[in-house]
Amino acid sequence: MSLRYAMAVAATAVMASACGISPAATPTDVPVGERSLAIGADTSAGIASGESEIYLVTGNDPRQLRSVNRDAGTRLALLEAVIAGPTEDESAALLSSALPPDTSVNAVRQVGTVLYIDLSPDIADLSGDGLLLAVAQLVHTADRIDGIETVQLTVADERYPWPRSDGSATTGLLRTYDFPGLAVSSQPAYPPLPNPS
Repeated sequence: MSLRYAMAVAATAVMASACGISPAATPTDVPVGERSLAIGADTSAGIASGESEIYLVTGNDPRQLRSVNRDAGTRLALLEAVIAGPTEDESAALLSSALPPDTSVNAVRQVGTVLYIDLSPDIADLSGDGLLLAVAQLVHTADRIDGIETVQLTVADERYPWPRSDGSATTGLLRTYDFPGLAVSSQPAYPPLPNPS
């Protein structure tokens, strides 16, 4: 055995012992409470940043959704902002809300990646395209909150058949993908391809 090899083995042994992790002779069970991270349902927790986006309805035909900035510190404040609708400047830009102004949010809570929103019965008075746009407004707005992937809407703690763009309805979880083409893209148009000479 060469001196260089012996020194390398000794250095490795010293470094391994310095880590403070000793191998166990037998497998050890991890207590149930330590196996996964708890999923919080803290309804008072704020959203990721002070300024967030809500979705309003455009005045063009066909009507679509456009995002606008709002300063909201909590999920509840953000949802109340989308229900309150446009500011004066936004109204002048022909933005509106499909949500009835008397609608109120009874409860909002996050469990994992799902945002549960319970609304007052006012939203159930809508039908057709108005209801579709109102639901899409809520789902797109909720989707802008960090960590949210799906939304469960209820009316007075009862499930309700919510419309999707394809004409179907669901009482289950809603995603932005249920409303393709409704949100105006913020991506700029691609430049035209050059004509071949």
